[in-house]
Amino acid sequence: MFEWINALFNLSPAALTVRAQMLSPNDQGRLLWDIFFPRTNVDSVDLSDVLTLDTRPSADRREWNGPGRLIPVSTPDLRKISMVPIEAYDKIDEKEMQHLMERFVGNAQLIANQIGVSLPDRSDRLAMACYRRLELDAMQAWQTGTIIQRNPQDASKTFTASFGIDSARITTAGVAWNNGGVNAYDLFLAWLEDGIDACGSASGAMMRLPTLKAIQVDAPNLQNSVKMTRADLESRIQDDLGIPFKFFLNENSIDVFNDGGTAVTRTKVWTTGKVALIPDGNAVGYAGFAPVVRAMNLSSQVPNAGIDKQGVTIIHDAHNAAKELELQAQLNALPVPNEEKIWVIAAGV
Repeated sequence: MFEWINALFNLSPAALTVRAQMLSPNDQGRLLWDIFFPRTNVDSVDLSDVLTLDTRPSADRREWNGPGRLIPVSTPDLRKISMVPIEAYDKIDEKEMQHLMERFVGNAQLIANQIGVSLPDRSDRLAMACYRRLELDAMQAWQTGTIIQRNPQDASKTFTASFGIDSARITTAGVAWNNGGVNAYDLFLAWLEDGIDACGSASGAMMRLPTLKAIQVDAPNLQNSVKMTRADLESRIQDDLGIPFKFFLNENSIDVFNDGGTAVTRTKVWTTGKVALIPDGNAVGYAGFAPVVRAMNLSSQVPNAGIDKQGVTIIHDAHNAAKELELQAQLNALPVPNEEKIWVIAAGV
């Protein structure tokens, strides 16, 4: 039923893959993963990541003719990570083809024209769905030091993978910052100063709007008891710390499937109450993009197509005795946080 699709070059897996790889990977600014986890091509889905050591040894003074201070070699741990594919699919089933056949009285060219419009749109949607999963994983890895893998057919079956981030870098406030007995501005400033000491730098902080409002409410007033604006607050923090500083509000949402069915829940990618330090340069890790075998095969079959072997790959395949056409999008990518750049607190608001 679908034999003619491969004969149309613009609907071939190679053409659809190139089209999908030309899409903006940040969904026109609605996804932030590539700002904080810049793409880095890797050679394999199995990664060996050397953990950064936070060691600051100091020599000692010695007596004349006496021995100095031995500075031992510090050997970092090796973190071994293996990524699994991100994949989404869609189907043109037998009933849909039946309706097309009835509508166009079996005219193959008219049917091809109709599918020629919908198939690229479907592949675009699948590609963006893969990038949205990368966004969810990146923000979760940053906030918690873990990634939760769900079974696509049964969301109740999950596996939590930990990156082994030091627990001192992802903490919970002893008292919620909006508690009347504490000052959110002072607590934020103290936490930020500790983070600069731990991470070496800071250019801002990621949070949700309720947290920012709590900090703003407790910030010192301007002259004549005038409350600070957000711009005033950023300027005051810059004056207090002596560094450039910006608040980065993350209120972006993604539709997450509830289970193996089609129902979804609109979900914020950043958890309410979580605050994360943004280091200079913004990067808190990297997104490793590994080769996709099927992209490698397509590239060898159509060498001049310009296929990115480590990007989103679109494949379509006939199933169920050629009664339905399945369109698949695969991405082998994983966000990998750098422990040295992680400083996060659950502020309780």
